[in-house]
Amino acid sequence: MNARLAEVISTVGSPFVLFPAVITYTTVRRLGWEEAVNALVSILVVLLLLGGFIFIRRRRGAVTNLDVSERAQRAQNVYWPTLSLIAGVALYFKLANRPFVWDTIYVGALVATCFAFNAAIKISLHTVFATYLSTLLLFHNWQWGVAMYVFAGLIAYSRLVLGRHKRNEVLLGWLVGTIFGVGYGILFS
Repeated sequence: MNARLAEVISTVGSPFVLFPAVITYTTVRRLGWEEAVNALVSILVVLLLLGGFIFIRRRRGAVTNLDVSERAQRAQNVYWPTLSLIAGVALYFKLANRPFVWDTIYVGALVATCFAFNAAIKISLHTVFATYLSTLLLFHNWQWGVAMYVFAGLIAYSRLVLGRHKRNEVLLGWLVGTIFGVGYGILFS
């Protein structure tokens, strides 16, 4: 795989692209469009806020790239803001008596686990979310799940080609994403 193709795969495989796509599919399939809209708008708002925050931090020089590839930059620019937004969404869902309170808290636990690993190793968040979402898809449509697992492998490889991660960081991302995906399927499906 050349660097240009790796960049395209890595961009399409970004959690900012994959997460809303897969969660929209699974949420609409689970609730129907009318019931899913509120949850999906909340997720979109979180992603837009987080993406805007990272974009502004990049423009101000606080992060070196939009992937926030530097491990030392991740706590302040990815993990704390993400966990804060997830807590806000979970609280909103609870107060508004909406579904997905525990699902949202579970995603928060996934992010917190990645944060904990970040103290020792720069886990690949692209790989974590690609494998996590692949596993979720397996519980809804096994063909899409398998296709997504293949794509998750390409995403992981693209991160290696681009030099953003080492093999152990990608493998840890695959392991964490898969464990949390299976856990989600057991707890929520």
